[in-house]
Amino acid sequence: MSKLALLLVSAPAALAIIGYCNDKEISCAAWGKAGECDGDNSAHVKTICPHTCGVCSHICADRDESCSAWAKQGECKSSPDYMLKECPTSCGLCTPKCADIHADCNIWAKDGQCVDNPGFMNLHCAVACGICKGTCKDTQNDCPNWAADGECVSNPGNVLKSCPNSCSICKADKPCADVNKTACTLWALNDECLKNPDHMHSDCADTCGVCSTVCEDKSADCANWAVDGQCDENPIAMLKDCPQSCGLCRELEVFYRTALGPGDKEEL
Repeated sequence: MSKLALLLVSAPAALAIIGYCNDKEISCAAWGKAGECDGDNSAHVKTICPHTCGVCSHICADRDESCSAWAKQGECKSSPDYMLKECPTSCGLCTPKCADIHADCNIWAKDGQCVDNPGFMNLHCAVACGICKGTCKDTQNDCPNWAADGECVSNPGNVLKSCPNSCSICKADKPCADVNKTACTLWALNDECLKNPDHMHSDCADTCGVCSTVCEDKSADCANWAVDGQCDENPIAMLKDCPQSCGLCRELEVFYRTALGPGDKEEL
């Protein structure tokens, strides 16, 4: 068994091939109950409320090996009924979980390997290379409805951690992270994540386990840039900032799923 295969056996978390389909607006549950998913504006509503409207299931992934190629050709917009269901990752609706699968990833990244050896590093060290980041993702299927029913306020101890997207824990201009890492660590030792969930899940999101490390685009313009050919013309920047639109998130899905399959694995 190769060195990488042994490492993968000891890192089961990295092999949990899970992608999350989350709504993009906190009003989606209400709109869904009002029939907007099938109304006159349904095409637009489905793009911002894919979970509520049933475009993709809460746990999701691309279903066809050609999804990323189709997405780069603009098919997510020209053929949304098919693409959004069959290719939710490549179309920006599904965000796969990811992780560094080597203990030395941070060392390699600091040594410039993300730039010098991107083919290996982007898959094996996706977090260290900045491809994946921590963000707020609902990890339970019922989160939109719980939020609409007021559970974020009435039952914060249970709901805020599982439903940070629907409960608006992450703000648009702020990352999912601790405001003060030292203070958060000390507060967590006193079980403040349980005792004071409203404050802790907002200001100490990382320490309290709110953040999910996922692969997703970091700009709303990524899909257009990809269609314009920027993934090939400017690969270093695009793969980091627009991994979904450039097909890297799809590659990570496949890589994790097949990592323990037959054949030798590439090493640094």
